[in-house]
Amino acid sequence: MKAASLSLKILAILAAAFCVFAWVDTRGKVSTATTNMIEVEGITLVEKSEKIPALLKSNADLKVKVDNLDSRIKTLETRESELNKELEGERTKNLQVNAELTKKNGEIRTLNTSLDTAKKQITEKESTIETLRREIIDAKNMAVDTGDVEALNAKVADLESQLAAKAKEASDAQAKVKLLESGEVIEVVETDAQGNKVVKKVAKVPYVATGDIATVLDVDQPTAMVKLNRGKSAGLQQGQKILLKREGRLVAEILVDTVADSTAVAFMNTEKGIPETVEVGDLLEMADAPVEAPKAAAPVISAPVEEAAPVEEEAPADDAGLGDFPEPDDFDF
Repeated sequence: MKAASLSLKILAILAAAFCVFAWVDTRGKVSTATTNMIEVEGITLVEKSEKIPALLKSNADLKVKVDNLDSRIKTLETRESELNKELEGERTKNLQVNAELTKKNGEIRTLNTSLDTAKKQITEKESTIETLRREIIDAKNMAVDTGDVEALNAKVADLESQLAAKAKEASDAQAKVKLLESGEVIEVVETDAQGNKVVKKVAKVPYVATGDIATVLDVDQPTAMVKLNRGKSAGLQQGQKILLKREGRLVAEILVDTVADSTAVAFMNTEKGIPETVEVGDLLEMADAPVEAPKAAAPVISAPVEEAAPVEEEAPADDAGLGDFPEPDDFDF
């Protein structure tokens, strides 16, 4: 009986200890829950616990948004890196363009210097021409005064020759100056070895035609016929080959068919140039076609000639049939 009473006491003590432990543990959990849910609306834990599912869903939604924002931030960082590379490439191109501009500015300064030099040369040539003219006048006056006509005439001829040469030099220099003054600086887009497009500035000098300029009055592309406002008065002849050029570039080779006094009709060689671009109203430069060297004739191999059989004296007296016999010159040996 005493043993049973002792066992019951022990069980009671253990039950009391467990209750205390459970109470302390529950109080700790309640305290932790109270601390964790301190910002949740509500007075009691029960009221706050009812809002937990909504808060968990809100937190999940926020996490998804945060993940999306992180992904966008990474994308933006990648794009920023690509833009930085592109900016670096553009910076390199700008440096190249600036270098090209500096180079072209130097070329333009060189052209300006050449222009100034040419103008100075023109001034010097004109001064020399004026001096030569005065010497010629003085020489002629001296010839009249002294009567030494032959020697002075020779001197005058020499001076006139020098004058003509200087005048030609001055004319060439003046033409060069006009050519330089009419030049313009144009922009050309090129692709370098790395595949980058580079804008270059190039000094373009206009093309100067050296031949006569003809106007296309009519053209028929199907028959390759073209009519020009140049004829016999301009020296054109039937059967003449002429090259038509545009800005120095071959457009067509024509063969003159019929020639009038001021017009000519010709046919274009469709295998040379770009004749399909010829239109009515075109202003084309005429140039002589190069003369092709004659092809060497093939050597003629002479065939061995057999000796004719001796003719008997009893030849027929009449000449019947001999008129159709070919002469010796008709054979090819």
